[in-house]
Amino acid sequence: MLTREDNDILTQVGPGTPMGALMRRYWVPVVLSSELEAGGRTKRVRILGESMVAFRTTRGEAGLLGETCSHRRVSLYYGRVEPDGLRCCYHGWKYGLDGRCLEMPNESPETDFKHAVRHPAYPCRERGGVVWAFMGDPAHMTDLPDFEWLGLADNQRFISKYYQSNNYFQALEGGIDSSHISFLHAPLDATDRTSLESLEKAGFGVDTAVGTTDRSPRFEVVDTDYGVMIGARRNAPDDHYYWRITQFLMPFYTMPPPQDEDPILHSHAWVPADDEHLINWTITWHPTRPLREEELASLADGFSSHITRFGPPINGPYGDVRPEATPDDDYGMDWEAHRTRMFCGIPGFGMQDRAMTESQGPIFDRTRERLGTSDTAIIKVRKCLIDSARMLREGQADPPGLDPKLHHVRATSVRLPNDAAWVEAVQDRVNIAS
Repeated sequence: MLTREDNDILTQVGPGTPMGALMRRYWVPVVLSSELEAGGRTKRVRILGESMVAFRTTRGEAGLLGETCSHRRVSLYYGRVEPDGLRCCYHGWKYGLDGRCLEMPNESPETDFKHAVRHPAYPCRERGGVVWAFMGDPAHMTDLPDFEWLGLADNQRFISKYYQSNNYFQALEGGIDSSHISFLHAPLDATDRTSLESLEKAGFGVDTAVGTTDRSPRFEVVDTDYGVMIGARRNAPDDHYYWRITQFLMPFYTMPPPQDEDPILHSHAWVPADDEHLINWTITWHPTRPLREEELASLADGFSSHITRFGPPINGPYGDVRPEATPDDDYGMDWEAHRTRMFCGIPGFGMQDRAMTESQGPIFDRTRERLGTSDTAIIKVRKCLIDSARMLREGQADPPGLDPKLHHVRATSVRLPNDAAWVEAVQDRVNIAS
């Protein structure tokens, strides 16, 4: 159980908060590169409590500016995209990618007022089909993240994102909770082969874990230079354990375990929009080959953690990636399947997870919870984030995971003899050669 102070540190991400300062030490994914057309329309985004517009100049450079013009606070969403920046439609003030005011055509030239104006702006870079922004002190800027999927060809990865109405950490907790898969994502009968085969296409090893019929995994966690490595142990036949190894990487990335062999790999970025909303990025990739047509079709059909069916676009941040299913329609719940076959009749892993974490409310009050041994990983990751935010605030230490080389890890699933030391046994599976 967290204290009120710890809960506030963990959940509040806006400017001036300890967690907001921590997250501004890392590059943040903003939009897919494909969402910004050179000279095309802007996109409203909201990240870490700040409303901004993303755009691509006619020269092809990605930019990120504070949404409201420094002049009269009108929205730059309606701005005109130009070769070197964005021009406000109200009085023509133009801002460069670095936030300098380049032109004030409604002011007399002799005032030279433009040099006194610096608009909020964040440097952007592109890698892996993603536009990234660094929202912190430029003196602390690191190299871009170096996750495995960023260095692959486009046809080896599938990326989606959607807007979610709850605090980022509620969703992140689900990403490191290997215990809930035996319930939320499972059939009522853990030996039902037909249902287990239908789970296999999701690619998270859920069918294998559920097939062990061990619904109470034992957790062991290890602090790492990048965050936390989590081992969830289930009983398996022939004096073996089935281990699911999940990775948490600072400040908001998780990697759930894949299937045992020739794995398609997965990761999430739980990016806070503000204290009560997040952008849930899901990345799926194969390290050695293009994703096959049937794999892409399975990822896009909504059964896996990807959510790809959205409601009619609205004019707001992430208005084009707000899921079609909502609490108003019970997230598409199949109540007959819920009654007769599945623990949860909501279709799709991603939608099931979203329904649970949104049902906790916009910000979950952790002072009222009752934790057990199955929450060991959640407790450890909370401590990692809270301690990092506190130490940074007090000037004691830089946070972990700033070195991009530390991103060279994977999650894994593996059967090991009961007496095997799991941390040592999985090193060749979870570490990627630089």
